[in-house]
Amino acid sequence: MSRLRRAGIDFSVGTLNFLANIGLMLPYILMLLKYQQTQSETYLIALVAFYISRAASIFYTKRLHLRSSTYLIACLVLGALGSLIFAVTTAVGWLIVGSLLWGYSAATIWPYFLTVKLHLTQLTDFKMKRLYWVIFLGLGIMLGVDLAAGWSYTLTFSALALLYLAALPGGLLLEQFTNDFYRQQAPQRHRLQQGWRWALSLVGFAAIAVLTTLRKTQLNWPNWLLLTIIGVALLVFAIELYTDRNVLPQYKVRLLNRGFTMSLVLLFNSFFAYFYFGTAGMYLVFALYLIGFETGYPVFGKLAHGDAHRALRLSQISLLAGHALLLVPWQGSFVLGLLLITLYIGYDNPTINATLYGAPDIDHDTAIIHKYRFSTYGGLLCQLVMFGLIIAVSASAHLSILAFFKPSDASHFWLYTWTLSWPLTLASLGISLGNVLHEPKN
Repeated sequence: MSRLRRAGIDFSVGTLNFLANIGLMLPYILMLLKYQQTQSETYLIALVAFYISRAASIFYTKRLHLRSSTYLIACLVLGALGSLIFAVTTAVGWLIVGSLLWGYSAATIWPYFLTVKLHLTQLTDFKMKRLYWVIFLGLGIMLGVDLAAGWSYTLTFSALALLYLAALPGGLLLEQFTNDFYRQQAPQRHRLQQGWRWALSLVGFAAIAVLTTLRKTQLNWPNWLLLTIIGVALLVFAIELYTDRNVLPQYKVRLLNRGFTMSLVLLFNSFFAYFYFGTAGMYLVFALYLIGFETGYPVFGKLAHGDAHRALRLSQISLLAGHALLLVPWQGSFVLGLLLITLYIGYDNPTINATLYGAPDIDHDTAIIHKYRFSTYGGLLCQLVMFGLIIAVSASAHLSILAFFKPSDASHFWLYTWTLSWPLTLASLGISLGNVLHEPKN
């Protein structure tokens, strides 16, 4: 019985580990597949609601006086409810509710899980079971059965809801393990933000909703109106950033750079890669990102022979060189440039986690949330600039906006290179240079 109980706890904690790692993207991917299958406006609305909830949640979480371990349990419950709603109904109202719940879970489950895991490293030698491939295989089999039986992802959504519930005992166990950590910490007050900021943010995220819809379907709105919406959103986020000017001032440029660069790679270049490699381009970009993200830290560590300062400088050189290579309109330089940038991202991610969490003047329970909040600012900035350029280019060249997101041929390669790729890459390069110059000298 004891062995069976231990196996159950190992499975629960391993499932929690799995959901935290894939929780940001898997719900979005399943919703996108559902929308592509049905081409229904109902699922388009749900998809946009999920995207907005995911973007907004990282800004407005941690507003109650709760521990990160408690928020982690809430993420599991909300994730289970969200996926279950998608399994049992097609009513647009309920799907919006499910999208909002699931969006919050997707945005925050990894930051809270990572925070709890970092807390545990200070107290115990607790090890989490890695069950990624077993669970991935199980989900893959269910997805195959789902499609073969024509159940329209109902089985997959249901299985995912069960996984969230299966992870709950593991979440409760981790909360118990972190009790000693929280008893040792001075209580922190996380005040609710000013009401005017909540209201203002609604305007900003409404603009993001419009732009997200532009990627999926054509809006028959005048271009001047779309550009005005983008301008208003830029102003809103500029005000938000200014209001947060005293939060992590030493690290803000680095975090903004991280978000902008990740959106440049994963959002813009995943679409732009079509003009280099056709339909295989998006998969190539995702593969390069995974390679760089997983290997960046060990690669620069080995090249620097364990010298952290030298490894940082090498990663920064890789970042700047990668941007320079993206400016060269050739397949080889495109691939190498993306790889060099993603190697930097892979090195920067664990180092900034350790830096923020270990800083004596930063609350350990909010450090990782702040990281993802400012990184999201950077990603949204990249998206707003990108959409502004796309709308302007489409209007001047008399093209549909969807001609970039859903191209049928590569005939507009040079147009998009000059008017989209170069300006975005140069903007990212400028922020990256600012990050390198802003980095504290040891």
